[in-house]
Formats: sequence, structure tokens, C-alpha cells
Amino acid sequence: MSLSFHAVSHERGFNPKPLPIWSDNGEVGDFFDTDDVAAATRQEVEGVPGAFQLLDVLTPREADHFVQAVEEMGFEEDAPVSLPRSVRHNHNVNWIVSEAIDRVIWSRVASLVNERIDGEQAKGINARFRVYRYEVGDFFKPHTDGAWPGSRVIDGQVVTDAYPGLMSHYTFLIFLSDGYTGGRTEFLVSRTDPGKPARSRDDIQTVSVSTPKGAVLCFPHGSHPQHCVHASEPITEGAKYIIRSDILF
Repeated sequence: MSLSFHAVSHERGFNPKPLPIWSDNGEVGDFFDTDDVAAATRQEVEGVPGAFQLLDVLTPREADHFVQAVEEMGFEEDAPVSLPRSVRHNHNVNWIVSEAIDRVIWSRVASLVNERIDGEQAKGINARFRVYRYEVGDFFKPHTDGAWPGSRVIDGQVVTDAYPGLMSHYTFLIFLSDGYTGGRTEFLVSRTDPGKPARSRDDIQTVSVSTPKGAVLCFPHGSHPQHCVHASEPITEGAKYIIRSDILF
């Protein structure tokens, strides 16, 4: 691949050791496929308020390229989030991608994302890609996803809020692998009113969602009224690779 990587900064996670934040040179000529790329389609997630899947966003070859790239960067046990390993038990890479990467992905799905926040349509996805590798025994206990501003590397520096006024309201999970067992995304919804998130311990129903390689699972987060507590089911065989990004409004 022509795409190369370098550590542009470091951030602290739950542990004291600083973690590298990676960037790339934007040379994606052989990273994405240009021929015979199927058009992405949208599928609502039954039983999970506000959730939907975007299918065929990446080709299998493109998904493999992402896995190859992050394996070259090297995974860490810690992550620049305030969650201990007892909750988030996986390995991670933090990669603020060049516009050449997130622009291609967004161009394939923009017409399918028709959600509005305060009347505004989605503007794109967060360039901060938090990549997780789940191996046998790994899991993510029930948690909620927070809202993020849109990051970008500008003139060699990480700009955490590169687009003032924009904030995320939906998680954008890109699935990069298949062939694993377990690892479904489990949403906690109301048992008595399945169209709403669970809000009490005695009114919970779990909806488990499988997402194919190359597809994206999207769901509300942060202050969105439809945000659900969710978890990643333990892996019992194989390895699951995903990218956590966000939809910005």
C-alpha cells in the first residue's frame, strides 16, 4: 500500500502511559477499490430505537486494508477514554485519518443518512477513528457512547474540535472482519415499550445485532433521546475488528 502512518501526538488513557495518536499521508490510490463497488444500502434495525445498518460500505478487500493498516500501527490495551479494562476489555488503535479516507466513506453513505438534529442534516463523520480488536474472551460491558467534536490533523497538529459548531449525535461503527463467534452488539431497550431505550433495571429487554464485514452500524448516542445502553457480547472464537467513528451534525 502507498498509505503510510506516523504518530502525530500522544494522549493519556486510564493508565499513566501515553498512547500514540496516529495519522496518515493521505495516499489512498491503492487503498480503496474503484471498480465494481456495490452501492451501499440502508436497513433499519428492528427493535432498537433510532438504529440502522449501512450495508456494503467497504469491499472485503478494503476492510482487509484497514485491518492491515492498524496492525502495522500496533494495538494497545489502554485507550484514551475514562473506562478501566474491566469494562472495556479489548485492544485499540487511535487513528485520526486524512480527509482522503473519511471523504470516500462518507460519499458512499451520505444519501442514506436522512436523520436531522435541530433541523440540520449530517455533515460527515469524525476523522478520529477508534479501532478496536476483540479476541477470544474480550468484551465491552454495558455502557453509553458519548458525543464528540470532529477532530482533524492540521499542519501536523491534532485539532480536537476542527469544525466549531459541529458535534456528533450518532455512533458510526464500521465492521472490518467476519468469521468470529460471539461479538454481537447488545442493546438494552424497554421491555414494556420496545420503541424506547431501557431506563430502569426492571424494564429491560436485550436486542442482539449482528453486522456483516464491510457494513456500518449506526445508533443515537450522547444527549440524543433515543440513545441506548449497549454492550459487545464476548468473543468465543476468532477476532472482531471494528472502527468507532461518529456522525457529525
